[in-house]
Amino acid sequence: MESHYQKIFNNFHQGSETSTRGLVEKVTTELSTSIYQLIDVYCSSFYADFQPLNAPGNVSCVHPGLHSHLSFTVYAAHNIPETWVHSYKAFSFSCWLTYAGKKLCQVRNHRNIQAKKLFFFLVNWNEIINFPLEIKSLPKESMLTIKLFGINCATNSADLLAWSSLPLFPKDRSILGSMLFSLTLQSEPPIEMIAPGVWDTSQPSPVTLQVDFPATEWEYVKPDFEDHRCNLEEPPKECLKHIARLSQKQSPLLLSEEKRRYLWFYRFYCNNANCSLPLVLGSAPGWDERTVSEMHTILRRWKFSHPLEALGLLTSSFPDQEIRKVAVQQLDSLLNDDLLDYLPQLVQAIKFEWNLESPLVQLLLHRSLQSIQIAHRLYWLLKDAQNEAYFKSWYQKLLAALQFCAGKALSDEFSKEMKLIKILGDVGEKVKLASDPQRQEVLKKEIGKLEEFFQYIHTCHLPLNPALCVKGVDCDACSYFTSNALPLKITFINANPMGKNISIIFKAGDDLRQDMLVLQIVQMMDNIWLQEGLDMQMIIYRCLSTGKGQGLVQIVPDAVTLAKIHRCSGLMGPLKENTIKKWFSQHNHLKADYEKALRNFFYSCAGWCVVTFILGVCDRHNDNIMLTKSGHMFHIDFGKILGHAQTFGGIKRDRAPFIFTSEMEYFITEGGKNPQHFQDFVELCCRAYNIVRRHSQLILNLLEMMLHAGLPELSGIQDLKYVYDNLRPQDTDLEATSHFTRKIKESLECFPVKLNNLIHTLAQMTTVSPAKSASEDLSPKPCALSSNRSIQRAAILRFSKKTHALYLIQVTHRNNETSLTEKSFEQFSKLHSQLQKQFPSLTLPEFPHWWHLPFTNSDDKRFRDLNHYMEQILTGSYEVANSDCILNFFLSEPVQQTLEDSSSLFLGVQSPDKVPKVQLVISYEDAKLTILVKHMKNIHLPDGSMPSAHVEFYLLPHPSEVRRRKTKSVSKCTDPTYNEIVVYDEVTELQGHVLMLIVKSKSTFVGAINIQLCSVPLNEEKWYPLGNSII
Repeated sequence: MESHYQKIFNNFHQGSETSTRGLVEKVTTELSTSIYQLIDVYCSSFYADFQPLNAPGNVSCVHPGLHSHLSFTVYAAHNIPETWVHSYKAFSFSCWLTYAGKKLCQVRNHRNIQAKKLFFFLVNWNEIINFPLEIKSLPKESMLTIKLFGINCATNSADLLAWSSLPLFPKDRSILGSMLFSLTLQSEPPIEMIAPGVWDTSQPSPVTLQVDFPATEWEYVKPDFEDHRCNLEEPPKECLKHIARLSQKQSPLLLSEEKRRYLWFYRFYCNNANCSLPLVLGSAPGWDERTVSEMHTILRRWKFSHPLEALGLLTSSFPDQEIRKVAVQQLDSLLNDDLLDYLPQLVQAIKFEWNLESPLVQLLLHRSLQSIQIAHRLYWLLKDAQNEAYFKSWYQKLLAALQFCAGKALSDEFSKEMKLIKILGDVGEKVKLASDPQRQEVLKKEIGKLEEFFQYIHTCHLPLNPALCVKGVDCDACSYFTSNALPLKITFINANPMGKNISIIFKAGDDLRQDMLVLQIVQMMDNIWLQEGLDMQMIIYRCLSTGKGQGLVQIVPDAVTLAKIHRCSGLMGPLKENTIKKWFSQHNHLKADYEKALRNFFYSCAGWCVVTFILGVCDRHNDNIMLTKSGHMFHIDFGKILGHAQTFGGIKRDRAPFIFTSEMEYFITEGGKNPQHFQDFVELCCRAYNIVRRHSQLILNLLEMMLHAGLPELSGIQDLKYVYDNLRPQDTDLEATSHFTRKIKESLECFPVKLNNLIHTLAQMTTVSPAKSASEDLSPKPCALSSNRSIQRAAILRFSKKTHALYLIQVTHRNNETSLTEKSFEQFSKLHSQLQKQFPSLTLPEFPHWWHLPFTNSDDKRFRDLNHYMEQILTGSYEVANSDCILNFFLSEPVQQTLEDSSSLFLGVQSPDKVPKVQLVISYEDAKLTILVKHMKNIHLPDGSMPSAHVEFYLLPHPSEVRRRKTKSVSKCTDPTYNEIVVYDEVTELQGHVLMLIVKSKSTFVGAINIQLCSVPLNEEKWYPLGNSII
């Protein structure tokens, strides 16, 4: 524009030859034309509520003869801040062309121009930019990014000051004439996030860039090529197998360049049986006309196995509008309830749409009109997304559209919920600012604002769950937690007169978006299990991020942390084996309730083991694990995921694959009395793990769609690969079973987990949250006296047959009736400690601690010492001998009753016989014999003691040493679990081959069996009886 004004003034000075009237008319006409052009450029560049009348056409400033290549003129940067002028001696720019997160071409301007002042500071380059690319070769969704640099006066380096991104073909046609683009001063986004909505160029900004495009219109022509698939020959079987192996990668981000080239070479042989569409299209070598045409051909012919397969086509890797349109068409076939589960990912996918009139935006708005739940969830997701660094303007516009579509009643409800969140935020801030002694008083005072709110609006739906309506707040039940963020516990009065009060946690200072993602995927896994008929008894609480660093969390009723249970068991509670079992016994007096709690714990513990392993949940200590009295276990607080463990002194605090401790095993096996329950637990874990693995593609797609959400622990391909490595989709079910069993054993043997719990418990001993203080007291109740029951004597007969850690005790009652019970030395020690606390004034017999034992014959010594101790207790003080502590210890859980009642609690029916057996799964494919050694039961050494058994295999009639295979040994166990795989290659046929299986404990023979391979059922679990000699 500057050159045009200069021309006007030159004409003015040369007008001495004309009349004054004619000169004024001429200048006025030219000035009016310039003003019209300026208004026209402004209106065509930005959203405006006015338009010029009869505006003349734009003047093209492009160099003629370059229309076949991309060319334009970067004219000037207007309104440069004065601070920049003083800090930078010159200014330059660079232009980038990008597509699908990849750089197509870059042109850097090397002319450094100083700023000059007219009406304002500006930098006038007026430089033609020529890209060495033909316009027709550019993808329709190409993005142009222009960056403004300042040459620092002090360092002489080029500092990025501002940038802007714009689509080259915003409506399938090129940009025409002069345009103004608003520049943003915020930090530059990753190249993968360059999309039309990354920065809103439709609104003017303080710094504006003027770019002059050619007047010749570039119209994008959709490429169209014939399909020559009919001439293709069938590829070899090895090729199809290789395609199937590559398809296990699930995401194109996980494919190497070589594998992408291979997959694209055989693209027309791929189908929904051996591959997935995102993998095939994602392996395309480029986005030239022919490649795009072939991609569209594959897209039209593809038959989706499930609508959710299309989620992978909505990632940042696929900006092509045709591909995204087909993906939305597939998702449109989902029911509202199903679509609701994937809303967080679809809201993120909006970032990579071409405009806000896209099929995806229309789908979300249309479904919001059909479902209040979708409208409600979408409202809060969009509200939260406005806090992201980029795409803020798009989310604001979409939120406005949603509120307009929702109607007045629903919009008013949204307003009430927003006001509720604002009040909670104000209350939380006041509590944080108060001193420790005054916090509870400040909280009670500030809760009055909530009461005033409900007096005015009467009722309000909870943002956590629109199905819940509340009408007030229970002030006495409100409190705060003493953690760093000082979250509030708020108890609302249910508007439903038949409903209970509703308690939630309001957090300010914590980013809950990551918790939302983890809980969403956990919920999805639970749905998958339920579809397979497997109820894992999962408790999945609700969580909602309502703004930057704030949100709501559902409180699960009657749930306490494992840390609190540990603290109530004394200083060394985290190191004790029976802490969990004891706590459930205290809260489930009836046998039916106890068995139900045991079953719930069995399933829920297995489910969370699988979940936390796959997602790499870290920072697992006893304050992040909760239990309900009904037996459900669940995890909370997912600030550290995907293996991003906290470190202390360079050492990872999370050393175990997941949390499964010996105290959990102790409860599941009922103190070691039912070791086969551990086998059932391993079977359940592996079954749940394999079910989830079949849906690896869905899990990886959901995570990939959240890569650009700004989550702290999910930001790159390495995070996606971490989950892929844990899912192991390339493994067979047998291989995955073996792998997960190893992880269970690693977790069980990881002592640092207990040490971490102990350290955490000691650190938290003096800090008790007011919100948790109302929970039920977990401390053991004092021992009462009884005059009705008494014991004549008790004596240890021998060790239990099931485990060396338990003593079989015969108890003789006063009426000379006898019963049997099994107790561990640890339980004897706990009994003595409890008696010391209950009877501090009495002199009790000395307890035979472990340091009293000699180095040899310790078992015999302990037998004698414990029998002597029991004799002194039962014949000593009447108060002690007849207390409920003693009677419960000796008379509760008789052996016969426990064995009978627990036999049908778990997955399989326990075998009534005592025949030693081994469980195998034998498979045979492509000359490869695979044996999975699962479990053994009822195995003993010749003297009846527990073996440390391993399994040896020999494939006959081959020489024994050539075909010898061996498993690891399991220490001192009658019912060991292995889940180890043994493989024999180059087995041409099964006929004539015998598998000799020998069980040994070190070098001692335990059992053996010969299996005729030609007659065994393949790919089935089967128990084989073990003989007492080698044949």
